[in-house]
Amino acid sequence: MIKNTRFVSVALIISIVLMGCGEGKIASKSFHVYSNLDTTDVAIGDIARFQVWAMGVGERNIEFPRLEVDNSNISVGEGQNLTGENKGDKGIEFQLTFWDTGVYDIPPYVVQILTEDGKEVDYAIPTDPVTVTVHSLISEAQPTLRDIKPPVPIPTIVPWKIILSLLGIGLSVVILLLMWRKRVEEEQVEKEEVLIPSRPPYEIAKEKLDQLKEQTPTGPDQIKNFYAVLSYLVREYLEFQYFVRAIEMTTSEIEDARYLVPTDQDKLHNVITVLKRADLAKFARFQPDLNQSQKDLKMIKDFLKSTRLSWTTIKNGVKPMEAV
Repeated sequence: MIKNTRFVSVALIISIVLMGCGEGKIASKSFHVYSNLDTTDVAIGDIARFQVWAMGVGERNIEFPRLEVDNSNISVGEGQNLTGENKGDKGIEFQLTFWDTGVYDIPPYVVQILTEDGKEVDYAIPTDPVTVTVHSLISEAQPTLRDIKPPVPIPTIVPWKIILSLLGIGLSVVILLLMWRKRVEEEQVEKEEVLIPSRPPYEIAKEKLDQLKEQTPTGPDQIKNFYAVLSYLVREYLEFQYFVRAIEMTTSEIEDARYLVPTDQDKLHNVITVLKRADLAKFARFQPDLNQSQKDLKMIKDFLKSTRLSWTTIKNGVKPMEAV
């Protein structure tokens, strides 16, 4: 077991005078033991390096025991032996990790210097205790931990830039289609032959109207024929007079396009009423009486008089002019 154990405080230079027995010789030895901590102010989870040095021990054997710290908030790593610049300097280093805030004392560490034969402890020299302050990673402005904020929902609404871009593309496509259709129609109109009557449409219609007046309808077949001729006469006049394709249009279509005819709309409405009655006589076996057929004939005659135009044929078409 260990014998002759003595404790000497840190930073104390020990002068040992050994007297040689029987020879009268004096041997002098000096030992210097101290501890060092690279920092005394650490954060939670940081590592501090604790070193202990024995200076001037020469060839003497030194025992550096494991550092024992009686605190669960401090982890002590395995000791790593150190060699000083001088041959007689020896040391050890321990890595300390701190897991909670507070002020901690590292207890004195005892360095054991053995006898020359290495069998017994000649000196046990303790270091001074070291105080370490451990602070939190959280700043003073935010002393407590807060719950994690929930995810910020991302709106599923399509951004306005995308919507405007799609609308712009759609509008461009519609405009291009309309331009293409208009060009096709213009080319089609250019290819079609424009029929220009040799005389003003009013003269042609009045002549046919006078002929129809001389044919007084007496039976169903004559009534049907009377209204068929009258209906065609009106459609032909509208087409030559106003360039409305009335001959190929139904009565309903003429009524829908009545605002394209630059004339009194009330009078044109009466003309359309006559065309509807003519359709009933031709297709529905409707039998207007003689007085009604004469009224319709007079109504068409008045319409021709009120809308007659004088025509001048020009190189590229026909230009209507109001009659004087």
